[in-house]
Amino acid sequence: MGLLRSATRIASTGLRTAGRAPVCMAFRQPSTAVVARGFASRSMPRLGHNLEDHYDFAEFMCKMHSPLGEYLIWAVIFSTFLVTFGPLLHSNYYFTGRFLPKDQGNSQLCDDAGERAVNGGLVGSP
Repeated sequence: MGLLRSATRIASTGLRTAGRAPVCMAFRQPSTAVVARGFASRSMPRLGHNLEDHYDFAEFMCKMHSPLGEYLIWAVIFSTFLVTFGPLLHSNYYFTGRFLPKDQGNSQLCDDAGERAVNGGLVGSP
């Protein structure tokens, strides 16, 4: 009999609090404190997977964004190529008359003309 009385009392208090719950929840303060963000504060990292990224960044995944950012990245890639190899190709053209040397072509490093001129044509001459 004591068990039945306890169950009835728990059920009746549960029904009373269940009826008041929406009213209490409306005036209840949020459990997390609102923190003032500064200029350089950062959000907590979201550790998700690609499916969440698909729904979080739907405009990016469906190519609805402006392509200007991607164009800028490709411009930086090509400009590094141009800044690196442009002066090399220009110096080749300035000194030899061609941007790239011929395959298996002669160069001044393999030429014997300088050696023959220094030695008077005696050593290494045909």
